[in-house]
Amino acid sequence: MRCEISKTRGKIAHLTSHISHPLVLQLFRAIVAAVICAALVVNPNAAWALYGDTESGFGLDGRLSTTNALVDNYNFEPFFGDKNTDQFSQNLLRLIAGGRPTEQLSYEVHGIQSYTYSSAGDGTTESPIFGTSGADRRYRALDATWDWHEGDNSVASLWLDRLNAKTALSWADITVGRQAITFGKAYFWNPLDIFLPFDPRQFDRDYKAGVDALRVDIPLGSFTGINLITVAGRELDSPGEFIDDGTLNASWYGSAVLGRVYTTLKGWDLALQGGKIYGGYQLGSGLVGEIGPIEVRAEAAYFWAQDSESLPAPLEGDLVEDAFTATVGFGHRFDNTFTVEIEYFYNGAGESDDLEESFVRFRSGSSLQISRHLTGLLVSYEFLPIITGQLIALYSWEDPSGQVQPILTWSPSDNTEVLVGASINFGDRPQQSSFGQPQLKSEFGTFPDFYFMEFKLYF
Repeated sequence: MRCEISKTRGKIAHLTSHISHPLVLQLFRAIVAAVICAALVVNPNAAWALYGDTESGFGLDGRLSTTNALVDNYNFEPFFGDKNTDQFSQNLLRLIAGGRPTEQLSYEVHGIQSYTYSSAGDGTTESPIFGTSGADRRYRALDATWDWHEGDNSVASLWLDRLNAKTALSWADITVGRQAITFGKAYFWNPLDIFLPFDPRQFDRDYKAGVDALRVDIPLGSFTGINLITVAGRELDSPGEFIDDGTLNASWYGSAVLGRVYTTLKGWDLALQGGKIYGGYQLGSGLVGEIGPIEVRAEAAYFWAQDSESLPAPLEGDLVEDAFTATVGFGHRFDNTFTVEIEYFYNGAGESDDLEESFVRFRSGSSLQISRHLTGLLVSYEFLPIITGQLIALYSWEDPSGQVQPILTWSPSDNTEVLVGASINFGDRPQQSSFGQPQLKSEFGTFPDFYFMEFKLYF
């Protein structure tokens, strides 16, 4: 049996997909271009909605985004063959229907149509840089994705990202269905944010994916309350695919039953959470406050794993293991809009001495990062009210390796946004063993550089 790491031409080089009909691609691009031109030329300043108002009985709006990237492959044939560069394009249309029929009842539905193209050809759409990974199916009992067209270089998919209803009672708010759940206040790594957290390299964070949940929020006073969450999910294998078949399925292993209490004490926000989560049990806590002008954030959690399937041969160990994780961060925003955020992350689930094992755990969602000791830095500055510059740097201390992301954001109108940036990685590149297997030598050195431009239209 070959190691899972040998499949990484599409997983790491990725920025890939599957569907390719030239006529379909040309038609889609023509439609996108027409919508963009109409938005910028006909109505360049005002924001607009598609229909109605989501704060009334019914409203419909959404977002259209297109991301195009040039991937600069390094010389490593197991991942990239003989190709020096690859092209990647991801196009997402998100339609959001929602409303508030009564004061007590509200609902939301998010449907997404995606079209993704990659010249790499034989990979997949999995890419944490662009917001997806093998772990994006966690805590989803319902497989609500339809890959309606597949080809050698691209894929078109339609799926439900959110579908929920919320009722406001005198003693609690109750939300049922596929919904986004976010805990924790850190920017790069959130040990407490277990429900499909953002990848630290992910530059587009407008929308968080939903999980299939029942949530009860009980307020106990000002900034004090209890969250009770039950999430239905199924178990995933090492590539992040469903183990059990069927459109609707759930297991105790893949589900969560979590309780959380939070309050404010002497200017510090405190939180404590614990319960059953994917693959085991977690107990964690967090705090956010200020020391003088400096904002301080800290989160820590310990995870006790249940019995887990083994890593694919020839790797040893379990796919899910006990781990302690912790984040400490500091930040400050100056009066001139210059902002600095820095975080240190201890990743007990990382294996710096065996990056192949850690990579498989990371790809399946069992680890937030591949290596163990990392630092993240974010600096941003508003050059003009419509132009913002941002620099993100991630560094793994043990490899050593790192990634730098310079990003420039331009907002030409209230409902449009353009991002231009790059991801530059440094560190030792993978090598081939005597058996022909790829061997990772550093975390960020494993990834190729890429240069991208993203356009977003809100309506």
